[in-house]
Amino acid sequence: MKDRTILDRTKRHRQRRVGEGWQKVTVWVPTEADAKEIREIAIKRRAEAEALHGLSKEVKTVTPETETRIARAIADHGSAAYKSPSGAVLDLLTELTEEDDLIGFSTAVVILARAKPANANFVAEAVPAKISNFLIRHRGLTASALVGWTRKHPGWRKDLISAVRQPAQFKLTVEAMAESVKAEAAAGQGR
Repeated sequence: MKDRTILDRTKRHRQRRVGEGWQKVTVWVPTEADAKEIREIAIKRRAEAEALHGLSKEVKTVTPETETRIARAIADHGSAAYKSPSGAVLDLLTELTEEDDLIGFSTAVVILARAKPANANFVAEAVPAKISNFLIRHRGLTASALVGWTRKHPGWRKDLISAVRQPAQFKLTVEAMAESVKAEAAAGQGR
């Protein structure tokens, strides 16, 4: 999404932060020293959010190992080692699908969205492609069966993106998709 102005970009970033539960606070203080102290607190709180401070208590499905991996990927956000700022997270999502960890995959998206709201939509848009590859590699679907199914179910991308923020629901959605593709492929061969 290209923003036409800096104001448009600022509005978009603000909306994403609000959508992830971030709060904007404006306060008047009597001295520059007070203002400096509040700025330092704000910097500290943002850093804690990006470091996932306390987030594993909010996202109950995260394992300590997965939390560490997610924290590493978020810490690598913007690294020149990747083509996009979210490259490390996208690589982690690929790793989690290779491990058949749909709950970890979904949890990583949830935590990334909380820590880096401005990149949440970009990462969410990658979910359908990652899950398509997962279904072919780990659920025995053929590419042609999957493509045929996606043509008959135009809302599949939206369904995956909507479900990815709820780990248990996401896993059920992916597994139901796999079963539906298999059933339609089997019905097509029986003609």
